[in-house]
Amino acid sequence: MARSTSSSRPGNFHAGATPPPTKPGLHSFNLNRRMAPPPRRRKRRRLWLRTIFYLAGFAAVGYYGYTLAEQYVYERYENWAFDQEMSGRRVTPKDWAMTITPLGEWTGYSLPPVRQAPAPATRQTPTVKRDVPIGSMLGRVDIPRLHLSAIVRQGADEETLKTAVGHVPSTQFAGEVGNFAIAAHRDTLFRALKDIRIGDTVTFQSTGGSYEYKVASTQIVKPTDVDVLRPQGDQKLLTMITCYPFYFVGSAPKRFIVTARLSDGDAAGQTQAASTK
Repeated sequence: MARSTSSSRPGNFHAGATPPPTKPGLHSFNLNRRMAPPPRRRKRRRLWLRTIFYLAGFAAVGYYGYTLAEQYVYERYENWAFDQEMSGRRVTPKDWAMTITPLGEWTGYSLPPVRQAPAPATRQTPTVKRDVPIGSMLGRVDIPRLHLSAIVRQGADEETLKTAVGHVPSTQFAGEVGNFAIAAHRDTLFRALKDIRIGDTVTFQSTGGSYEYKVASTQIVKPTDVDVLRPQGDQKLLTMITCYPFYFVGSAPKRFIVTARLSDGDAAGQTQAASTK
């Protein structure tokens, strides 16, 4: 009887026959299967990672929304309070809340009376201010073509720039000979400066006077270039500073500088006012 040799070689077996057993761990498929975590554990891990990413995303969006809302509410109140101050009223956030909500109408609330007739905020001799406390309101800067209107406060620290345009304390005040330098963040109050043009009108209004400037130049400099803050002879300048590029992600490496000169009409008006004193 002939002896069959088909079963003597591993891997050669008849159809339907059971293959010979192999030793576990000899093949990469078996090794990966043994080292991989159980399917249920993998699903839990993916679920936790997904949940963490979702929470981080919601937190980031919520914080950004809160920042924008705070900026919007603050600017609305500060501009309203400034207008009331210019009309001779001293108001509080409570007065603003009563004015913009139906609560004031329901309760018959009225604004505080005018303390005194306000002085005309036109061309005047600048009032010299020194040792102004950080955070004090100085006035409001407006660029009509860009629809930019923002409150200016004393100081260029982070706390001041969070909600307002800041006056660089080492520079002069509006209307004075020298450089009246103000700064703000590129992603909030000074975002509109990306569209500034030579010849644009910039006004600064305060209880001490109203000053009109004309944009003379723009430039991009390094943060260490402080020459942009220095006076230029007997000129009366306004310098606006913000970070650049405007859409840069992270800490922007450069600064965008807008230089404006006090218009001839305002300069003449101030000279005439000073000569009559």
